[in-house]
Amino acid sequence: MALYKAEGIVLRTRNLGEADRIVTVYTRERGKVECVARGARRARSRLMGGTQLFTYARFLMFSGRNLDSLNQAEIKESFAKLREDLIQLGYASYLAELLDTMTEPGEPSEDIFFALLDAFYGLERGVAPGTVARWFEFRLMSLLGYRPETSRCAACGGNLDADVRFSSKAGGLICSACGPEDRAAVPMKRSTVELLKHFLAMEGTRLGIVRPSDGDLALLEAAGRRFIDERLPRPLKSLSFLLSIRDMA
Repeated sequence: MALYKAEGIVLRTRNLGEADRIVTVYTRERGKVECVARGARRARSRLMGGTQLFTYARFLMFSGRNLDSLNQAEIKESFAKLREDLIQLGYASYLAELLDTMTEPGEPSEDIFFALLDAFYGLERGVAPGTVARWFEFRLMSLLGYRPETSRCAACGGNLDADVRFSSKAGGLICSACGPEDRAAVPMKRSTVELLKHFLAMEGTRLGIVRPSDGDLALLEAAGRRFIDERLPRPLKSLSFLLSIRDMA
């Protein structure tokens, strides 16, 4: 088995046997990796902390035929707050599952890695969770090759006018003439369109300076949800959990 090192963020864990843990990690160098952490659930295990959900660590692994083996984990950021607060847990779980569902093992992208890392840092530092989620959704989809069209009508290719809608079917903004062709398209205000363009161009390190209105975030959430759902291979379990706890807050 080949030994390798990788920086990564824990996306998902599940128990194996009495003491082991299977860990899904999105790494900077190798993309998504699934590995076995032997004995990680034992109280004194040196792997326990490094295999906690959302943990950002430097891992030492051995490559295997089906699953890699995790040998060491040097924690760089535990993101403990994201596990301790219910709302933070809901949003972080959603972002992690979205990335997990939309990516395949062995397809590395530093941009995707840093997008998730920036989103987690934003949540932990108190940036409004809705702002972080909307930015990450469109950032991730763009990096995966699904960047929405915002400069011209995604349906006819013509100029956009004041009465624009977001069409998940067409893949972006559509003009008033094409609007009636997609009844599911979400009407967009001028400020919402500008926020979308800003999110598509903005690095995650600048999340703390953005102060969008609740109305614009709600419209982007509606547009993004339909845009993402049409491209998801399966429903997200964490989304139902997030919506349920958000409604209670």
